[in-house]
Amino acid sequence: MGFQRKWRSASDKPLTPDEAMVKLERFCLFRERCPLEVRDKIKELRLSDELGNTLFNTLLEDRYFEEQRFTSLYVRSKIKNWGKIRVRLELQLRKIHPDCIEQAFKEIDEEAYRTTIVRLLTKKMQQWTGDPQARQKSAAAAIRMGFESDLVFSLLKELPSLPEELSL
Repeated sequence: MGFQRKWRSASDKPLTPDEAMVKLERFCLFRERCPLEVRDKIKELRLSDELGNTLFNTLLEDRYFEEQRFTSLYVRSKIKNWGKIRVRLELQLRKIHPDCIEQAFKEIDEEAYRTTIVRLLTKKMQQWTGDPQARQKSAAAAIRMGFESDLVFSLLKELPSLPEELSL
């Protein structure tokens, strides 16, 4: 079993356009990708700017990746564990267009989002049973996970204060 290099060295022969296209197609088919990830992969393959742009546009036209599709899927998968603030920041790091982000956030079920926050707060309060600062620590944990502070505090007020009254 030999060692495989992830990075090609300068002495490696350059990829042909067909080989590069196959690698990029596989990369895009493995999981949903954003345009920045595809651009980074093209750089990793050390393709010329002209060939890289041609392959990028071909993949885009053939819908191997799509910014809105990626954004919607990303939001749906991450909103189960993170708040909107954290998800928005992660998408901005990937240079996703703000309109795509807003469209994806419109698809979120607000009641399910609130239920996620309540479940997290309840779990954290049970974790700190007996601690006089359990409510504050629970709120801080939720805010660190990217949930909106005003929403966290309003939902925290609705929760019972005794641990035995809490249920997951």
